[in-house]
Amino acid sequence: MRSTRLTSSALAAIAALLLTSAASAQYTEVQVSKDNFGDTEYDWARDGIYCQSCNFGEGNARFNWTDHQGHLWIGHIDPTTAAFTPESGKAELADTSAFWWDVFGNGPEWAFSTQNGQVISQLVYTRYPPGQPATKDNAGAAFATPVQGGWTAAFFPGALGTVDAPMNSALPEASQCNRDPGALTLYERVDSKNKALYWEQTSSAAGTAPNLTPFGAYANGISERWVPCTHQLVFIGYGLATDGHEYDQVFWYDTDSNVVQQLTKDPAAHKASFMFQAPEFGDQYVFFTLANDLTYQIYLQNGTAANGAPTFELINSISSPDPEETVMTTPEPFINCTPQCQTYIFTALAPASPTGPSGNGLGVMNINPAAPLFEVLVTANSTPLSHRADPEYFITSFGPILYYDRSAVEDDALGGDKSDRHQGHWYIDMLLGAPSGPCVGSSAEGGMMPGC
Repeated sequence: MRSTRLTSSALAAIAALLLTSAASAQYTEVQVSKDNFGDTEYDWARDGIYCQSCNFGEGNARFNWTDHQGHLWIGHIDPTTAAFTPESGKAELADTSAFWWDVFGNGPEWAFSTQNGQVISQLVYTRYPPGQPATKDNAGAAFATPVQGGWTAAFFPGALGTVDAPMNSALPEASQCNRDPGALTLYERVDSKNKALYWEQTSSAAGTAPNLTPFGAYANGISERWVPCTHQLVFIGYGLATDGHEYDQVFWYDTDSNVVQQLTKDPAAHKASFMFQAPEFGDQYVFFTLANDLTYQIYLQNGTAANGAPTFELINSISSPDPEETVMTTPEPFINCTPQCQTYIFTALAPASPTGPSGNGLGVMNINPAAPLFEVLVTANSTPLSHRADPEYFITSFGPILYYDRSAVEDDALGGDKSDRHQGHWYIDMLLGAPSGPCVGSSAEGGMMPGC
């Protein structure tokens, strides 16, 4: 459904008046495994489209994770029940030389594209050469590709450099567009005093080579995200605000034109940014970002600059409705169609200044200021007091859920410190409705289908 365009002030006023949290909804945490997997990412069935025959019969209802021994595992999911099959998450072994996610702060990511007439789900990750020590000096950006009966692993052509010009690399982030003939991957140079970021095709074919981006020197952390089904990225970097001071701001980059454009200039520290086409606004581009850990800002495209970069206006600001947990972290967008399509953002919730041991909660909101929704799924002070780490969405046949690792927070009787006790992997049903209609599968990561 295409919405009527409102002014920024009208949208903000509506949002302020209508934003609520429906306390009557009943949300239940469900355990799916006794194991904690660390950083997990989900295959393209997460958008409600299941393909049993894809990836040489292994399907697309899957997630990846790495263990401390360097094994890169693929777990399978029953999309009708949300159960892990097997519960251990060890359905397929993709590699035995992968860095555990915590070494560089991020684990493997999926790359989607159509190759030889079928959608292929590849993995990009940080790897070390088989038989060598798992040290940062041996790190290289790599990718794994499904083949009949297993997986093949390879470094990106430029990931390790040469003997004369070594270039260790890590933290690859791939594009995810099923209709693309090949995915693009961005990765970071590790062995460099002057930070550098490169991108190249997810391939080892002759002629592929790394392309240096112009923004590596001021990009901040693991923030780069591909704009679905484009050759563009958004990322967090250091930029001047309207008050003349420098803050973490949102930037846009086009790999075709090599243009970099700062998109936000408000005096706030920004974290996380995602850009995509939103069905609520007639498939116009939006991006959101988290300002000062307290407010999700929603921006709508309102034009194009002379250099080809999109221009945006702020149309919505969303804060937690729970005064006991105002800090928000680890967001990600998704689109659920029932059959009307809505864009949602899930988030972790936490107290701003805890006076004792504290966990974190989870929430979900939509981005439309004309019909606001913010549901607190589980609170930070819920018992047992727990940390809920790495939330990730997956749209099952009964609707969108969040998967996450859960650890209990307990007092240390000797010193009053906090300690984590692993409680395994869990999910919570967001109660947003079962997917239906022709636009199911049009996710914020994969790009909207025309007309949805």
